[in-house]
Amino acid sequence: MFTQIKRLAKKSKPLVVAYYIYDDWRTRRNFEKGDVQTRSGSTHSKKTLQESLEYINVVFDDYVNYSGITPEHILDKQVLEVGPGDNFGVALKFLASGAKRVVCLDKFYSKRDPERQAEIYSALRRRFEGSERDRFDAGMNTGGGVLNADKVRYVYGVGIEDASGLFEAGCFDFIVSRAVTEHLYDLDAAFNSMDKLLAPDGYMIHAIDLRDHGMFTDGGMDPLTFLTVPDGVYHRMSYNSGRPNRQLIGYYRAKMAEMGYGSKIFITHLLGVEEMILPHMELSKLNGGHIKAALPRINKMRPSLQPRYRKMSDEDLMVQGIFLVARKPASNPSDTNGSGG
Repeated sequence: MFTQIKRLAKKSKPLVVAYYIYDDWRTRRNFEKGDVQTRSGSTHSKKTLQESLEYINVVFDDYVNYSGITPEHILDKQVLEVGPGDNFGVALKFLASGAKRVVCLDKFYSKRDPERQAEIYSALRRRFEGSERDRFDAGMNTGGGVLNADKVRYVYGVGIEDASGLFEAGCFDFIVSRAVTEHLYDLDAAFNSMDKLLAPDGYMIHAIDLRDHGMFTDGGMDPLTFLTVPDGVYHRMSYNSGRPNRQLIGYYRAKMAEMGYGSKIFITHLLGVEEMILPHMELSKLNGGHIKAALPRINKMRPSLQPRYRKMSDEDLMVQGIFLVARKPASNPSDTNGSGG
C-alpha cells in the first residue's frame, strides 16, 4: 500500500514540490549542525569492481580526449578535481600520468567504504606498469589505501565558490569536474574562484548534466517540468540540497565569452534521445534526426515554462547535457608555452 502511495505521489507535481521543499529544509538544518556527509556522491557504492574501474577510465579519458591534452600537458602539472565523490581513482590516474599533485575538493563528505576503496585502488594499480605505477604508488601511503596528502590531498566542507582563499592564486593547471557544476548555486562566484586558481593557459574541463536528476522524470513527467516551477519555489526545493541549478547551455556559452576563455561545448545529452550522444559533438554537428526528436516536446511544454525559459531557442532547450572545455588566456599573448600546454 505504501509503495503504491509513494508511486502516486511521484506523479503529482504539487506533492513532488512539497517533498523537495521539506528535504531541502532538512538538508540545511543538518549542514548547520555540522553534518556535511552525503550519499549523493557515493557513485562507487552501487558498482561492481569492474564497473568502478570502467567509470574511472571513462571519466579520465573524457577529460583527455575532448580537451586534446597529451601526457606532455599533464607532466609536472597541478590538478584540482572538484567533487570527487567517494573515490579518488581519477586523481590517481592524473598522478600516474605525470601530474605533480592533485587536490580533490568537495563541499560535502561522501559516504565511502574504506575496504571497498582499497580494493578499487589495488585493481587500478595493476593496470599500470613502470613509471606510471611508481607515480601511482607515490600517491598512496604504505600499508593500506590511505592517500599521501603530499600527492593527493582531500579537502571537504568548502565549496569551489569559496575555495580561492584556500590556495595560492594561479596554482592549478587543470580544474576538472563531472556532474558537479549543475549543483552550484552561485555559478558566477564559482567561475570567478576557478579563474583565480587557474594558471594562465590552464584548462577548465567540466561534464555538466542539465537534466532534472529525476526530480519529476522519476514519476514519468516531462523532462522540462522542472523548468515550469517559479524561481522562488524552486529555490526552496533545491538551494541547500544541491539539486540542479537550472542554468542551461546558454549560461556557459556566455560565461566563457565574458571571461575571455577559448572554449568548446560538446553535447552529451539531448531531449527526446535516451542514449548519451557518443562521441560527444558540438551543437552545429548534430544531425537533423536529433533535433527532430526534441521539437515536439519543446513545442508542447514551452507555454508552461517559466518566462526566461520560454524565451530560449529550441536548440538551447533541447540540450540536456554538455562537456565544456575552456582554456584561460595566457598572461602574455606572445607566450604560447604557458602552464596549460
